[in-house]
Amino acid sequence: MEKPEEKFRPGVVWVGWRESALCIFAKLEDDRIFTRATGDNQRLWDRGDVFEIFLRDTKRDEYLELHIAPNGHRLQLRFPDDQTIEHLRNGHVELEDYMVDQPLFDFFVRTVTGGWEVWAQIPVVSLGSSSGSANGMSLLASFSRYDYEDEKSPPVHSSTSAHPKPSFHRQQEWKKLTFTE
Repeated sequence: MEKPEEKFRPGVVWVGWRESALCIFAKLEDDRIFTRATGDNQRLWDRGDVFEIFLRDTKRDEYLELHIAPNGHRLQLRFPDDQTIEHLRNGHVELEDYMVDQPLFDFFVRTVTGGWEVWAQIPVVSLGSSSGSANGMSLLASFSRYDYEDEKSPPVHSSTSAHPKPSFHRQQEWKKLTFTE
C-alpha cells in the first residue's frame, strides 16, 4: 500500500522481555473506540476494535494469534502451522478447534485521551520454550489492528509488518526478534 487509508489512526508497539516473559505495550490512537465483544474467545475482529499479536518461535511451526479488545476480552488461537489458515479458509477445519480456553497471557487495557493502550505479558512457556527463559530465543512477530468507527463501517486494517496484501498470517513479512542480554 503506497499511502495509509484516509481513516488510518497510528499506533506504536514496544516489545521487551524479562527472564520468563515477552512484554508488549501498544498505544493506539482512536477517534472512537468501538466493540461489541461480550466474552472471551469470540471472533473479536468481527465485533469491533482489536489489537492482535502474532508470535512464532523460529524453531517451531506452531504459532499463536492473540487478540485483545478495548473492553478487556481476549481471543487466543494456537495454530499447528501456517497451512492451517488455508484449511480454515477452505472450510476443512473450524476455528473453534484452535481456540485456547486456559489463559496463555496476562494483559490489561485502558482508555486514554485520544485512544486506548494495551499491556501484555506472555510467558515463554506459552510460546513453546522448554527452558522457561526468553534469553537467546528468536521469534517471528507481527502486531496488527482492526480499527472500527461503528458496526456499519468497515474496519481500517494496519500492521507492523509490510504485508503486500491484507493477510496478517503471511509469516514471511513478520519481523524477527531475538532476545539477548
